[in-house]
Amino acid sequence: MGGPRPPLPGPPLPGAPLPGGPVFPPPPRRGGGGPLVPLLIIGVVGVLAVVGVLAFVVLRDDGDDRGSVAFPTYTTRSPYTPPSVEPTPTTSTGGTTSDPTSLLSATIETAKGNTFTRAGTRTESCITRANTKLLSALRTHPCIGSMYSAVYASPSKQIMTVISIAKFASPSAASSISNVTTQSGWPKLLTPSDASGLPQPRSDPAYWTRTWTHGSNVVYAQSYWSNGGPTGGRTGSVFATAGELGVEITNTMLFTS
Repeated sequence: MGGPRPPLPGPPLPGAPLPGGPVFPPPPRRGGGGPLVPLLIIGVVGVLAVVGVLAFVVLRDDGDDRGSVAFPTYTTRSPYTPPSVEPTPTTSTGGTTSDPTSLLSATIETAKGNTFTRAGTRTESCITRANTKLLSALRTHPCIGSMYSAVYASPSKQIMTVISIAKFASPSAASSISNVTTQSGWPKLLTPSDASGLPQPRSDPAYWTRTWTHGSNVVYAQSYWSNGGPTGGRTGSVFATAGELGVEITNTMLFTS
């Protein structure tokens, strides 16, 4: 009973494992949405794909499909498009497409009330009248007969306009020749005759060339200042005068054909 007591257990030795084995941190808890993860990934990929398609469509729609626009220095082609209500053309004498000279009368009064006075005429082969580029086109679409031309002075005598009429084998041939105007293919410019008493412009005056077609016929209107000065743009008097007289001749052809 009174014998020695057994020694009390001491602290565990350093490095010795704790009772019950080593202790590790608990594993992380897994959420309850395990099956949703693949669905979320698929959804994100789908959204990105839709955004990509939309971006592609927007970029394609933003493109400019108007094409290039060329502005010639001294010329433009004006295809004849009859308005909804045609003005009544008037000339001092009647005219028919079978006789172009009858269209190029001594005076022409336009629908705007302006009277243009003839200051010279020229009847010549299309080949002789054509410049280099028009001549090249005439090899494919030769004209029938001669080219009939007349020079007209505006009421103020400040603007000269050369009207030229040429006939071709078909409306499509006439259209092809008219299109050559946009490539600087047109008749050589004429000036007033000496008998008209009007002054001659300086050498190589600037001018506008405009064309119309009616059936198998091509009508050219080439206008310039009588002193040979700069023509100005499409809003200027020279351009407008070419249009006024050219439309009048074309309208006359329309009503008399």
